[in-house]
Amino acid sequence: MAKNKLEDFKESVSETVAKDILLEELEEQGHLVMVEDVIFWALEFYVQNYDKGKATSGKAVAYTIVERIKEQEQITLDKNRWSRE
Repeated sequence: MAKNKLEDFKESVSETVAKDILLEELEEQGHLVMVEDVIFWALEFYVQNYDKGKATSGKAVAYTIVERIKEQEQITLDKNRWSRE
């Protein structure tokens, strides 16, 4: 039982560290390419290429994020196209 708690703790710490680093990178933008673009491309690549033909929870999460971004970008483009400024 203690082993499961330890594994859970390690996993939660790892997720927190990853989240903190991603948020920091997004805020700093210290690279030649926008960090959010690289994350988007990586998620899109993952959806298209990881375990082709198999549904996984990771692919489902990645797909949902990619689709939300695409939908919101389209809404933004449509608003800009039809706005009267």
